[in-house]
Amino acid sequence: MAIDTFTWCARTEASEQLNVSTIQAQFGDGYKQIAGKGINEASESWSLACNGRLAAMASVRAFLKSHVTTSFWWTNPWGEKKLYRVKSDSINPKFVNGDFAEISFTFEQAFAP
Repeated sequence: MAIDTFTWCARTEASEQLNVSTIQAQFGDGYKQIAGKGINEASESWSLACNGRLAAMASVRAFLKSHVTTSFWWTNPWGEKKLYRVKSDSINPKFVNGDFAEISFTFEQAFAP
């Protein structure tokens, strides 16, 4: 099965949150031991938004809704092509005026299709 690609232009205010999962042990002499937790210890999420005419935003909304449980390819602002899923409670359409809408959403990094 082919993996879809998110091809719409996201606005320039993209914001990344990077989470590195670690385990730590603090010792009485001040020494602290830190190690990565798991094989995919670093994961990222992106807060994004798209805007445009209702017809174009309807297709973005449909893509977002269908990729909450299914991963897709997206090239982030760093130029890295990775797998992501849409965070389930993050799709927020706003109707700016009659034929113009904005949709904000969050991508969470996925490690499998």
